Amino acid sequence: MEHNFSKTITKSGSALWALSSSNYNSVSVGVLVKCGTRDEILPKEAGIAHALEHMHFQGTECFPNNLQLSEYIEEIGGEINAWTSDEKTFYFARVPVGYADRGVRIISEQMNKSIFPGDKIPIETKNIVQEINRRNDNPNSYLGQLEAEFMYKDHPLSKDTLGSKESVLAFERNDFLNFKQRYYNSANYTFIAIGNIAGLEALELFDKYFTEQPNTITNIRKEEKSPVQTKKQFIKRKELDQLHVSLGTLLGASKDKSSLYLEFFSKMISGGMSFPLFQEVRDKRGLCYSIGSSVNKRSDFGSFHVHIGTDPKRYKEAIDATLEVIEKSKIDENLLNKVKNLSIGKLLLSYEHTGSIISKAERDITCLGYPRGFEEAKKEIEEVNIGDIKQAVDKYLKPEQILTVLLAPKDFIGD
Repeated sequence: MEHNFSKTITKSGSALWALSSSNYNSVSVGVLVKCGTRDEILPKEAGIAHALEHMHFQGTECFPNNLQLSEYIEEIGGEINAWTSDEKTFYFARVPVGYADRGVRIISEQMNKSIFPGDKIPIETKNIVQEINRRNDNPNSYLGQLEAEFMYKDHPLSKDTLGSKESVLAFERNDFLNFKQRYYNSANYTFIAIGNIAGLEALELFDKYFTEQPNTITNIRKEEKSPVQTKKQFIKRKELDQLHVSLGTLLGASKDKSSLYLEFFSKMISGGMSFPLFQEVRDKRGLCYSIGSSVNKRSDFGSFHVHIGTDPKRYKEAIDATLEVIEKSKIDENLLNKVKNLSIGKLLLSYEHTGSIISKAERDITCLGYPRGFEEAKKEIEEVNIGDIKQAVDKYLKPEQILTVLLAPKDFIGD
């Protein structure tokens, strides 16, 4: 299977990464913007990168409202979406083969011709407040924000992507225009096209809808020092029955091989119900209903996490059992081989869906600077060895390095 990306430069000066194959019946196109939560000026702009993304769905010059904008893609069976994180905003459309022009056009409309209707701003900001409420009512999601604030401390990565209710409700039209003017230009764009579309056709479409912009300014982020957290534990009490635990540690940049190895190790302990965290902590000891590990990748720092939902009276036992799993699994070569097979299988399946491929590509571009093709990703999996895993675990997952965040019931006393 050959799935290699080609790179060209558009007339606007932005890079276009394309992966073309006639085996697909769809085309996925996207624009990655180097602009995210970490670029906001607090407190006034808290949450504006995400809110701006929302407002780009509220009407453009040719599609004056959300209904007309979404119908343009949905009436042909396509989909349109966007997401914002701390480091980027990504606009995406997936359409049937033959409709790539619609996909690129609708994203261009959103990014270049949004009208920010005044009557929609208070409505959409109220919707975002409900998104904040939903996040805060979901223990796993809320725990994720708490751990970011605790782990990254005063670093820009600690900022809340959703912002605060107060800041979001205060946004006005000029706030969106000013933030957009700072970051939304061709110097901060990367274009991506995946699927049944020739590279030259993709280039012509992006040249057609994204013209060269004068006075573009590249978003150059200053180098930040690694956050140092002297406290090892943080407790937030809330109306809950369970106690939710996050065990986490900071990693190096995504280009650091250790991040790759720990991403692999995360699958080794948490790849499914047949893997050690589920088997040891839940199935054998009955310490939790849900448990899982993950790696968050960033351009400069990453993080490793294990989340556990458990009985407040047994949380220490659950933590100890998790640490035992980490220690045993780092030298389990059979487990490593199991995950290699799993990872290659999932990689193969993901390459049957252009939406999955473009999601992987935008993450790679954000963290690595380029998208990995199938063969490169497969080779990385095959070359991981148990020595690499052990070395990365010993470096980053020592018990004394792990930070603990507890989202606890109101009456939890703690240590």
